[in-house]
Amino acid sequence: MKVVHVLNSRAIEKEVSEAEPSFILSNSAGGFAHFSTSNSSKYQGFFAKIGNKLFKILEGVNAASDEKISPVENTGYSAIFHRGSFYESFFVPQKRNCLIYQSSIELPVELSFDIMQANDFRQWGRHYSVAEAANNAVVVHFTKKTDSREDSSNGRVEYDIFVAVKHDGFMGSLNDEWMKRNYRLDKKRNSASERYVYKAATITAKTLAIAAAETAEAALKEANAVFKSIDRLKKESKAHYDRLYKSLLKQSSNEETAMAANAAAIALDRLKTSQGMFAGLPWFFQEWSRDELVSCIALPAAEKKKVVLKHLDRVLDDGRLPNIEAGKYGGSPANSADSIGWLFKRASELYYEKNLTAAEVKKLKHALKKSIDGLLRFHSKNGFITNEKDETWMDTSYNDNGRKGVCIEIQAMQLNMYRLMHKISGDSTYKKLEQSLLHNVRRFLWNGSILADRLNDFTVRPNVFIAAYIYPQLLSKKEWEVCFENAIQRLWLDWGGIATIDKSHQNFRSEYTGETNESYHRGDSWFWLNNLAAIVMHNISSRKFKSYIQKIAAASASDILWKGAAGCGSELSSASSQKAEGCLNQAWSNAMFIELVEL
Repeated sequence: MKVVHVLNSRAIEKEVSEAEPSFILSNSAGGFAHFSTSNSSKYQGFFAKIGNKLFKILEGVNAASDEKISPVENTGYSAIFHRGSFYESFFVPQKRNCLIYQSSIELPVELSFDIMQANDFRQWGRHYSVAEAANNAVVVHFTKKTDSREDSSNGRVEYDIFVAVKHDGFMGSLNDEWMKRNYRLDKKRNSASERYVYKAATITAKTLAIAAAETAEAALKEANAVFKSIDRLKKESKAHYDRLYKSLLKQSSNEETAMAANAAAIALDRLKTSQGMFAGLPWFFQEWSRDELVSCIALPAAEKKKVVLKHLDRVLDDGRLPNIEAGKYGGSPANSADSIGWLFKRASELYYEKNLTAAEVKKLKHALKKSIDGLLRFHSKNGFITNEKDETWMDTSYNDNGRKGVCIEIQAMQLNMYRLMHKISGDSTYKKLEQSLLHNVRRFLWNGSILADRLNDFTVRPNVFIAAYIYPQLLSKKEWEVCFENAIQRLWLDWGGIATIDKSHQNFRSEYTGETNESYHRGDSWFWLNNLAAIVMHNISSRKFKSYIQKIAAASASDILWKGAAGCGSELSSASSQKAEGCLNQAWSNAMFIELVEL
């Protein structure tokens, strides 16, 4: 299989070993399209934000052809499947709940639907009807009802969704048929992998505009409007990503690195929503404070500042930030110990760069004092800042009781907050708090060669790199060199990654285990953290750690360009060998790679 990237008139291509490359496009309003060369996951399809909820709409749009797909082409604003004698293109216009499918020749196209609220995988109570409409259109009406085989009631209507398909051809057949799918990638991830989808219609055409809404009238209006404006909408989308390409990044002398960084900038932009930024697609479609604050480093300065100022208004009385907006997507309002630290890391960058007005500095000072007071009152013990299980980014209970206790990166975050508050206020109280915590950390968590992951836990994990990124003053440069050398010795993966636990530890897992979470932070290598580690190694000694930095950068570039979703930074890889696994477009994987390339 060949993959091609054509970004801003530059092109790069390669034969890849990936069995079925995929792509992810978005409308920057919560909707997206994720397709591969086969229907291999229930998370593939066209998704639309209707009201304030995300719905899966289309399961597949399949051309009647046996010709092999190669290459898969990423243009930034669209994706193209080349099939020898013809090609298919996919495009999602900005801010529109519509997918555009186009073929270079007229041929039958089969449409299958799996309409559901995202992550609601109930099988029963799904009702479809299909009818032709005027002016070359088809309307699919879906009703979700409760069913006693899965629900506490039976026959209660939960919602209706209408999908309009505008085309330039003719209706082949209204199929009204259910098909069983066996999703290979979901089975591999230990996720539910069998599902029935609805084969609605076969339309012979070159162009389809597929729009979803709460009424048939609204869906038809959207499909017709987009259909009439495809060329203009494509031109506008291309111009948007071309500007992004030019403005965000320096040009690297390494062509592959430069193309990967620009692709990552586009992939990050695709995760933006009207409220903020998704953590990842196709299944982390929520605005998590931690992920957004880590990732905003790669946004233009004005956008980064907007993210920081937004979260300054959200500091809770206990000194933390909501991990996710209370009530949204079923998220817990306050179970993140580290998002607050990322907020003030990013705020400190703005402050030291003199990128805040006097009023904004005042706002920062107020939020910072509120946070410090709350953390000392509610989350401190014996001179340290503490957290409960599953409250750090390593948020699965498989991991040493969920890393409950005194975690190294949380102390670094608190130290950075004290340092920033003393700088802003001039109050010596915060200098004394910084010195006291620094003394405690160095006394109890640093033994001269290894920086403990937690108090009384010297298991080697990569969180020491986060501590160095947040608060480099914790150790001297020579001490950091020793710390990193010892950490790398136990964590390094020859393909260019870092494991999430000592490779000799009894809990280490070399292969990604998917939804069981057994390997999630016990071996799996996370691209965002690999890139962060390369950044801090560069800052401490670019000469000493040169080979590791280069291998990490090359592995991340390879992930973005040649593995997983074309042009997107994956969430993680198995430790054993480099693969694109987990969520295929992860915000902080893209962002931290961009920061690494821009050093």
